[in-house]
Amino acid sequence: MFPSEGYFFLKSQKTGLVLDINGETEAGSRLVIRPKGDESEVENQLWTFEQGYLISKKTSLVVDIEGGDLRSDKRVLQFDRKKTMAHNQRWGIRDGFVYPVADPRLVLDTKEDSGSPVTVTYRRTEDNDLQQWYLEPFEGDY
Repeated sequence: MFPSEGYFFLKSQKTGLVLDINGETEAGSRLVIRPKGDESEVENQLWTFEQGYLISKKTSLVVDIEGGDLRSDKRVLQFDRKKTMAHNQRWGIRDGFVYPVADPRLVLDTKEDSGSPVTVTYRRTEDNDLQQWYLEPFEGDY
């Protein structure tokens, strides 16, 4: 379950890299994984959870599946929050898998390298360590 308040890092269980807006502030920019940054970079990597949405601390944009299609191999972006037809923007977490609530078969996935894009793919039953994430609470001031 996502926390009901406060900020957190969404961290890959395999690599320890975190979900990052890559310094981009525009809607439609892709999300990547990067090493956890210092104080000057941390806002790019902080998220909060509200009513099913994962919201960037820096931009107030939400995690979104590109094009609104709930299909495997789609890029994950930050985008303006939709009030309706938000099936590609509402998320859950269970057993380390972050998934769109509308289709729990799809999960966040990435590669091992820093700067790798984040996508949604079908959950694998084996070799799924790059699909598993954990929440690390942010301990600083905000």
